[in-house]
Amino acid sequence: MKTFNLNLFIISFLWVVFSMDARSQNYTRERDFVIAPMVGIGGIVPSKVALVSGTAAARAAWIASYRGELVSKDGTVQQHTYYTGLWGLETYYRWKDRRSSNRWSVGLSTAWHQHVFKLEHPFSFSYKGYDISATVWNVNYVRTGLMLRRTWMKEWAGTYIQLGGYYSTLFYDQSPSGPQGLKAWEDEFIEQGNGDRTKAYNIQKGVIQVVPEIGMQYGKNSGIEFSIAYYHPLQNLFQMETSFVKLNQVMGVNRMDVSLGVVMANIKLPITVMKRRETVTSEPKVYEPKPVKEPKPKKIKEPKPKKEPKLKEPKKTKLEKPVEKAEPEPKPLVPSRYDEAVVNQPLVMENIYFELTKSDLLESSYKELDRVADWLKANSSVEIRLEGHTDKIGDSEKNLILSRDRVNAVREYLIRRGVSSARITTKGYGDTRLVCKPSPCEKNRRVEMVITKR
Repeated sequence: MKTFNLNLFIISFLWVVFSMDARSQNYTRERDFVIAPMVGIGGIVPSKVALVSGTAAARAAWIASYRGELVSKDGTVQQHTYYTGLWGLETYYRWKDRRSSNRWSVGLSTAWHQHVFKLEHPFSFSYKGYDISATVWNVNYVRTGLMLRRTWMKEWAGTYIQLGGYYSTLFYDQSPSGPQGLKAWEDEFIEQGNGDRTKAYNIQKGVIQVVPEIGMQYGKNSGIEFSIAYYHPLQNLFQMETSFVKLNQVMGVNRMDVSLGVVMANIKLPITVMKRRETVTSEPKVYEPKPVKEPKPKKIKEPKPKKEPKLKEPKKTKLEKPVEKAEPEPKPLVPSRYDEAVVNQPLVMENIYFELTKSDLLESSYKELDRVADWLKANSSVEIRLEGHTDKIGDSEKNLILSRDRVNAVREYLIRRGVSSARITTKGYGDTRLVCKPSPCEKNRRVEMVITKR
């Protein structure tokens, strides 16, 4: 107990001494407004590529810039120069600590960004007489938001950390075939049965980013700054799916979530445009004791005699009959033919139609596919496999590829309707599992659903 009282006394004494010292000294208060143009270069953090089906997987590469020829879908070749960089401006209000040169800053940051990323193909192929081994895209967007900075100064140099929260607005995506805008698009480079087909969908107009940054400053007020920042997106910019075809056979289907994750090296030129500096003198205040007023004697009031309350006769109340409320009738559940499906037993999906010899779904198929999507979302634990079959007409290898493409088209539609891609797998059998003969027979051209997990 004595030790505790001694420590409390020492802490109280030091606090009083330093408080008196602080009040007895002068300090300089500095406030200024800064405009800082900036430029930066960097590299994209590669997005993760997932192999959906097949054995050939593409690879997203580390890349900061690209300069070379790009082949478009019509076979024209253009010289392009892409790089990952930014041009922007930071404006912030800055103030200095009371007894040091350290500073706080808060303000607004805006910049134009250009990002380049590259997808390397699992095999090269020829298109319009040119060898294709990779695809390059260029994303352009504007980001703006708030930033908070803490700077530690020592004489004319210092270090700082900065945290920003920005909203990035997409302008366009420059693909080999030109600017794509904000709509879903598709590029196809297939010639003589070899090539690739790329689709982009779920394109977001804007993405929120959290940006930590660390840097060095040279110059007390105006000068030059060097920093490194990491742009961490809180969601994907868009999704991309690429199918690789070799000898008219799909070797692999890759899916990639394209984000705006990037590491940037920046150079800034802070310019002080408004500065206010004043010396503040803190003098100890002398407090005079206030005169003590004598309390006035309180008057004692005599209690008044209480009146006895009159007893009232209770009112006669009429007994009301309870009103019986009708219970709402339960809504009938809409039964589905898929409720009775047996695990690992194929069930033919009705009213699924494609264009002749193609994998494009007809609009008459959407109604049934919407029912399947609603049923899957209502039964979130169910996992399925879609199996495609064709009639025995024409080449068997082409029929196998057609059956794979058709079930993949059904799978893509269900994913767009909100079903998780992890719950749906596909398998194409071509004309190996006929249910009726001779050909042609309409029942052979079908898509079956197999429940693999309930």
